[in-house]
Amino acid sequence: MKFLNKILLICAVTLVMVGCEDYIGGDLNADPNNPTSVPVQAQMPSIQINLADVYGGAFSRFNCMLVQQVEGVARQWSSFNQYTGLTPNRFDAAWNNIYENVLNEIRIAKDNATADGSNHYLGVLKIMEAFAWLTAADVWDDIPFSEALQGEANFSPGYDDQRTVINAAYAMIDEGITLLNGPAGAVVPGGEDVFFGGNTAAWIKAGNALKARGLLHDGDYPKAMDLAMNSFASADDNWGFQYPDANAAGQWYRFNRDRTGDLEFNPQFGAMLMETNDTNRMKIMNPVFTTDHPYMVADFFQELITYREMQFVVAECAMRAGDNATAHTSYLNGIKASFDRLGAAGYDDYVAQSSVDPGAADLTLEMIMNQKYVAMFLQPEVFSDWRRTLFPKLTGVQNTVIPVRWDYPSTEYLFNSNAPAAGAVDIQVDRVGWNR
Repeated sequence: MKFLNKILLICAVTLVMVGCEDYIGGDLNADPNNPTSVPVQAQMPSIQINLADVYGGAFSRFNCMLVQQVEGVARQWSSFNQYTGLTPNRFDAAWNNIYENVLNEIRIAKDNATADGSNHYLGVLKIMEAFAWLTAADVWDDIPFSEALQGEANFSPGYDDQRTVINAAYAMIDEGITLLNGPAGAVVPGGEDVFFGGNTAAWIKAGNALKARGLLHDGDYPKAMDLAMNSFASADDNWGFQYPDANAAGQWYRFNRDRTGDLEFNPQFGAMLMETNDTNRMKIMNPVFTTDHPYMVADFFQELITYREMQFVVAECAMRAGDNATAHTSYLNGIKASFDRLGAAGYDDYVAQSSVDPGAADLTLEMIMNQKYVAMFLQPEVFSDWRRTLFPKLTGVQNTVIPVRWDYPSTEYLFNSNAPAAGAVDIQVDRVGWNR
């Protein structure tokens, strides 16, 4: 399987580098007199790897820099860290990868799965599509949705408001789960599903986890808690992709290899860790960002959603409902899962401190969110958590205001007549819909 993943990843990266279709969809270079068709099982791995790549790449780097887990210290990343360099063109690649290499390819694969009645494939694709739409809307707010992916039929798709996109994504999740609970259909997902190997039960848990994340953003804590409790039962259920080796490595390994010294561990994060004597986890996260880093390894397991995130979702929702006992249990589960993920020793000694575990009665929302922030090292979701709760308490670089969203890419301002006017977005002021 590792060899297969390696080959698939190389193919996916090649497709990303040479692809020439615009995000709006369709193969503009295709010869209509010589149509081609790719089986859905052949499409699946490259779509999944592209999704893992963009989430663990641009989304991880920008989001985790904004919430000060990592710090831009050299070349253009120094200006990004000061926020002045976060110009529209910096977001071109992430936008194009989400629309072109993920959403457009999912659209084609869904058509194929629908045509041959592959219901379980269609269910998986709907959950993956929902993940991509929610991820995009979380940072860009209003985006092309209902008119997107139409190819030559519409080069300037209109923008849907964020709530429309989010609600549509929730419907996709529900539809996906319904399909997965029904007959499999003509083609059944298997080993080519590099996330879950065709395990329908795992995909249903992932769908529940994804919707729980979204409902948490919406402030629907009871429903978010219920779904989180019906998602991942352990870290074995985590939704992610295992990169094989240095020849087809994880995004952070590649970045540290090619851009050594551009990003490093943020000293403000380190100071926060030291306040609770969190030395064992810090030893693993804090080494200089090179290819020798103990966590950002070549065969990195790139997570999309995890058990530890869901445990902190339960902890937060239970705390807000006044159920401190449940909140306390899930809070400790989340911390333990973080130690396990990093391979760090000393969990028992760490939580024996009253500053970490004051007991159920004295547990606070700030403690839950601070520990989730640590546990979600390099996970893009930390940006949403901070925007929702303002925990941990962060101060912008040189006392400036921390951005609360991403700018639209320059390609939108230049080529989409329905895009907002250039300069209309203030990334330090204009909050996304669920955060207003």
